[in-house]
Amino acid sequence: MSSRASEIEDESRPMAPIVTFETVTVVRPLKVIAVMCGVLAFLLIGLSVAATAWIEANSIKEGLWELCVYVEEDRVNCEIAIPRDWVYACRVMCIMALFVCLAAIIVSSIGLRSTDFRKKGKFYTTGMSLMFIAVLFEVVALIIFPVKFIEEIKARSAASWEIGWAYATGWAGTIFMLGSGILLLIDRDNEELTYAEKTSFYNNDQLDDGCTDV
Repeated sequence: MSSRASEIEDESRPMAPIVTFETVTVVRPLKVIAVMCGVLAFLLIGLSVAATAWIEANSIKEGLWELCVYVEEDRVNCEIAIPRDWVYACRVMCIMALFVCLAAIIVSSIGLRSTDFRKKGKFYTTGMSLMFIAVLFEVVALIIFPVKFIEEIKARSAASWEIGWAYATGWAGTIFMLGSGILLLIDRDNEELTYAEKTSFYNNDQLDDGCTDV
């Protein structure tokens, strides 16, 4: 009987609330989308660099590495592209854009996984800068290639030309890279830390004895 009375007395004692705050790291959706756009851009640009169909003119199809000539309707002869300075320049810039884009993806992914808030911001800023640098390299290559190619076919009195699918794929990859950089830019300074409030209740005896919450 006395034990039961003691339990009732303990339950009737006022509980002392103690408020604590927990720091929670939140990954923002825009940053995840930015990394996904970067991965898609890397795949598209890689496909564009490897393919031949950049520009087509008068039964001739040329890319960064090969020059193909349609001998018959179902027969094509391909050989190494004629060495010209502007072709070498486009190759170098496209390859640099590809590797810089890959570096941006890696750095941004590290930022997503990092639990250090100060380092996360630095990773995002670095990834954003690398994305914009990759865009610059790719855009310059995509502008130089058709301009110089058209100058050559005009010199050979060939006026008919058209853009190939590989060239269009390069522009698609550039757009995704630009979108990735913009998403990192507009979202890089947003707070990724939230503070969760937690209330614990202690009775007076537990506070005196230094016990944890019940």
